[in-house]
Amino acid sequence: MVGLLGVIAITGEWPVDAPRTHLETGGILAIPADNVARVDMASGAQRIEFSRGSGRSWLADQAAVDPAVAAHIDTAVRLLTVSAPRRSLSAKEYDPAQLRAYGLDPPHFVLDVTTSNSGTLHLGFGETTPAGNAQYVRIAGEPALYLLPRDVGEEWELARDMAGRAADLLLPISISQVWAVEIVSGGTLYRFERDPAGLWFHHVGQHVHTFGGFVHQADPKLAPLIEAELMGLDRLTILRLVSRHPDAVALDDAGLAHPPTILLLYSRDIAGPVARVEFGKTAGDRTDRYARVLRTDILAVAPDEAERHLAALVQLAGPGS
Repeated sequence: MVGLLGVIAITGEWPVDAPRTHLETGGILAIPADNVARVDMASGAQRIEFSRGSGRSWLADQAAVDPAVAAHIDTAVRLLTVSAPRRSLSAKEYDPAQLRAYGLDPPHFVLDVTTSNSGTLHLGFGETTPAGNAQYVRIAGEPALYLLPRDVGEEWELARDMAGRAADLLLPISISQVWAVEIVSGGTLYRFERDPAGLWFHHVGQHVHTFGGFVHQADPKLAPLIEAELMGLDRLTILRLVSRHPDAVALDDAGLAHPPTILLLYSRDIAGPVARVEFGKTAGDRTDRYARVLRTDILAVAPDEAERHLAALVQLAGPGS
């Protein structure tokens, strides 16, 4: 870890989102991913349409998305076609009355997948299994239930969230979709994670190990304090857009050639960060700071509240982190 932090300090770089190189065969959709022309995703009143644009690029509600979001949509589609169900239940192996318990009556969210030949499949995604590594899925019109790897549904939730985030928000992903946060500040790495119940804890100290297992359990007093600071970051908007795709000179002038503070956000099932925000020096005579959002590759001015929330999180991590 010391060596890794040394490299970060020298290069200002951090590992990018790790690609999914290990994929199973025989997905729930027996078609090539390129044959998927449109996916309509609905969860209650929330709806979004992903469709192919010119050059096979992805659109969200007919609007172009940035490359990072397009990559998540591509991955989500591909996982439907290559991730084999961990198990399938025939109509004889479950009682229809159990559909509500499985989160399928009604489903948590629905995908209407339209193929290039205009055929449409309706997929309902329900609860995760008690082990937490799979999710109940049902294809409309078929009696069988499928237990898909959990990351298939998670990727769709992630794509929907990132595509729907307002362009002026500082964070390109909602904290509700984040399961780990890392802050690199002053040469020290601070990491916060969620426990199985979704409560936040600092990974070193400030949590306990449950008896007979390795699962972390958050401190109930500190978890809401961490949550409050993260939700404060979630709501912040940028004050001013400085430039898109800033060059090395612009980054150096903003104190971002070697950023003193880096914020990295991780989803539950992806190894690398899904978002990274770097903070540089103060902007002019104000306490607001220059920030670079790498997903959209913009240079902006972030409100000073961002620095206060990050400092509070570091303080909550306590000494000896």
